[in-house]
Amino acid sequence: MNLVITGGSVMTPDGPEPADIAVAGGRIAAVAPPGALPPADAGAEVCDASGLWLLPGAVDAHTHFGMPLKGGIRSLGWRKSSEAALLGGTTTVIDFANPDRGESLTAAVDRWKTAATGRCLCDYALHCTVSEAVPDRLTEIPALVAAGIPTFKGFLAYKGRLMLTPDEMRALMHAVRQASGMLLVHAEDGEMNAQAEQVLVNTGRTTANWHPAAHPPESEVSAVKRTLELARETRCPVTIVHMSLAESLAALREARTAATAAVYGEVCLHHLAADDSLYRMDQDRALAAVCSPPLRGTADTAALLAGLIAGDLDWLATDHCEFPLELKRTAAHGGFTKVPNGCGGVGERLTLLHDLAVASGAMTPWRWQETCCQKPAEIMGLTGRKGRLQPGYDADIVGFDPRREFRWRPLGASDGDGNLYRGRRVRGQVVRVWKGGRTAVADGRVVTGEPGSFLPRRLDGK
Repeated sequence: MNLVITGGSVMTPDGPEPADIAVAGGRIAAVAPPGALPPADAGAEVCDASGLWLLPGAVDAHTHFGMPLKGGIRSLGWRKSSEAALLGGTTTVIDFANPDRGESLTAAVDRWKTAATGRCLCDYALHCTVSEAVPDRLTEIPALVAAGIPTFKGFLAYKGRLMLTPDEMRALMHAVRQASGMLLVHAEDGEMNAQAEQVLVNTGRTTANWHPAAHPPESEVSAVKRTLELARETRCPVTIVHMSLAESLAALREARTAATAAVYGEVCLHHLAADDSLYRMDQDRALAAVCSPPLRGTADTAALLAGLIAGDLDWLATDHCEFPLELKRTAAHGGFTKVPNGCGGVGERLTLLHDLAVASGAMTPWRWQETCCQKPAEIMGLTGRKGRLQPGYDADIVGFDPRREFRWRPLGASDGDGNLYRGRRVRGQVVRVWKGGRTAVADGRVVTGEPGSFLPRRLDGK
């Protein structure tokens, strides 16, 4: 043993229970009742976690670190984004490799790995976006699955850029199923959104507060239903990402009763912890909230939170795609259609879900751990390494103080005006993070410069 953590409590279905954790060689060696571990080896680090909950390092299955856009714009890069992740208790992310038009999937994956190598301080895996459902791209899918990238993304949104027609989506689902992969779907109707956007532009309604009007609720609901129909037809496992509406959740519940393959639902932090009132505030707040699907009303946020608590939604992600507010301000001179879409959140997820649901008693600590750590790891193919505090798993461990209250300060690049959660008083805080058994965060600071590793994944759990 080279690390022993004493005095903390681990999550169980019955609630937090006192336990000590031993670490050896970067893996968890034992989890035992207090005092039951053998004496620590000479020279082993012994950490007192009294009063802390001990969680497995959180897994965010939906991020966009350093994503390039047109005109040289890119989201906050791997280094600073991964620092924010660690500060918030997230030790593993799954990012998206997005091919350029005409670029092979393999080349895009290699490009993303190159960008992350040496810069990402947390461990990372990759999904691969497929925006051209042509034979040359679809035939690459089996090799990527074999290389540890078994999850792909298709868009029904973003006409003229990423959008696939229903027939193209069907072909993609067939290819993914045949390769034993899974498809993640951005479910909005690109045609409907484009028409709504054009009406707004033609009538001069182009400030950021009009952004949600270009993404009407019926666009998401119709696309969710179409996705579920195609998944049932093709028997392809699917995840509908960043669901934002109660009606979409209802469609997911109904489809699961007749599903021919696994169907999962993801919700993102900003669709729980913020709402569309931000679009009716000052322009800076509206700009910070430009994301797709947009923020929705409080009835939807309440329904989604209830669905996450009940297990109708499988995990909480962030869709972390953070841009400095000043960049959004500059882009807004061309109207909301030019504003890069995205919000931060990778550093806020654990704490804000605790504040929203666990502190009030609505969500059990066990379910909180499931939604932020265990379920995304297991469903996304990281079983045996991530998501649990069990012998043999990576010693990614979070010390969380459920009693601490503080006023939220932004993590990452967002300034005070650009963070959706600025100034919010929250209950619970990440105070210590171990990555592979080594201290990564202490006293509110990232204290490691050691880069993380690329994680190949297998959906069959082997």
